[in-house]
Amino acid sequence: MDKKTLYNLADLHVHLGSASTAHLLWEMAHQRGVTLPEKNYWKFLDLVKIDHKIDFQSYHGYFDMTQMIQSSPDSIEKSVHEAISLSYRKANVDLIEIRFNPMRRNKDKLYDLDRVIFSAIVGMKKASMIYPVKAGLILEMDRRFNEKTNMIIAQKAIKFKNEGVVGLDLSGPNVEGFEMKSIQKAVEKAKSAGLGITIHTGEAQPVEEMWEVVERLQPDRIGHGIKSYTDEKLMSELIKRDICLEVCPTSNVILSVVKNWLEVNTILDTFMDRGVQFTINSDGPVFYNTNVKLEIEKLLEKEILEEQDVLKIKENYKKYSFVG
Repeated sequence: MDKKTLYNLADLHVHLGSASTAHLLWEMAHQRGVTLPEKNYWKFLDLVKIDHKIDFQSYHGYFDMTQMIQSSPDSIEKSVHEAISLSYRKANVDLIEIRFNPMRRNKDKLYDLDRVIFSAIVGMKKASMIYPVKAGLILEMDRRFNEKTNMIIAQKAIKFKNEGVVGLDLSGPNVEGFEMKSIQKAVEKAKSAGLGITIHTGEAQPVEEMWEVVERLQPDRIGHGIKSYTDEKLMSELIKRDICLEVCPTSNVILSVVKNWLEVNTILDTFMDRGVQFTINSDGPVFYNTNVKLEIEKLLEKEILEEQDVLKIKENYKKYSFVG
């Protein structure tokens, strides 16, 4: 395989909360005087790294720790800067989209929301001056938030559209009673303003929810979306609407939303056979001790992908990125 194949990579699905190294989190926490549940650094690692299988709902608990530490303008700037620089140095990434929920970083209105977002933009621009990386930010709404709160996040995304915010997302754990229609107006506003739309679904959610997302919200991309491989009509609809899936293999295996790497093979084979467009992403490079380069190398090693498939994925990075 040509070594150049593993250069000029991209990561279109990386959460800021799982992209800060343990030592950065540790140092930021102590600089800010944050009370940590663990006083021993080596035991602290267990709170910010996932090296064993866990369930989907428990996974979101890990973000409570990292988001708390990142909850200040200075910390958010440093975290975004590191996410970009680390991806470039470790994974040959020169195109990246980092997503985060600003309301999970402003300490219940202690910090101004605009200031938090602006600090993320500053961190992104500083990193892009040092490393040759094109970067953009995606603001996340949350399934735990009400309609009004999610609308505010959409409005902030629109406000900072020309400063480096490129998209709007929905994430968070599964919540009983949450309805996609509650974010429809927010998504429509963001889309009308020219922002890219990506929605987390089809990971630990049923195919039925994917159908609703596709038909009601009409996103440009879907975060994960792996459950669609079981539904021929849904895959045809994804192709028809040219919706790209952001696949994160290691994350899916660790969270047990797929059984094993054999099922990953089946999923990607199905997508490639049907013509469903997808990219390979890290999801949480620090949480899972991975990155896009390692993800692709693993898929090549397991003979799930071939070099020509990787080249196609690299084309999709550019085609479906929200970064202009």
